[in-house]
Amino acid sequence: MDLHGWLMALAHSPLGHAMQTSRWGFAVVEMVHLLGLAILGGSVLIVDLRLLGVILKGESAITISRDLSRVLLVSLSVMVLSGIALLSEEAGKCYYSPAFRWKMVLLAAAAVFYFTLHRQAILRTRRGTVTFWPRIAAVVSLLLWLGVGVAGRAIGLL
Repeated sequence: MDLHGWLMALAHSPLGHAMQTSRWGFAVVEMVHLLGLAILGGSVLIVDLRLLGVILKGESAITISRDLSRVLLVSLSVMVLSGIALLSEEAGKCYYSPAFRWKMVLLAAAAVFYFTLHRQAILRTRRGTVTFWPRIAAVVSLLLWLGVGVAGRAIGLL
């Protein structure tokens, strides 16, 4: 099934029907989605600012990352699930939206980067010292996640 067929099937699913006919469904799900974004963004920001040596210099980047990993995974899961619900309400609009496509590409890139190269960069840090590559990983991570948020916001504007 191609993307259009998948999106139309989602729009005509019970979830899509519920989202399209509910008076408050979209607003509530969007609120949950944005709350997940705030928590995810905060988690990413704390880890990346530590990698850049801006905050929590006395704490190990490995410890901070490990402590926030569950928060990040839960918030990312909430965002993906609520995003599917939001998509079911406006699947046709998203299919034709370049911003939606950019968001999906950037989301995939950010997730793959964060769970692979970014983690490797964190493992290269020592308590109190951050080298060149972890700093580059932090900047790339911040730019990718920022791109996801900007592209997501653009869906509503374009």
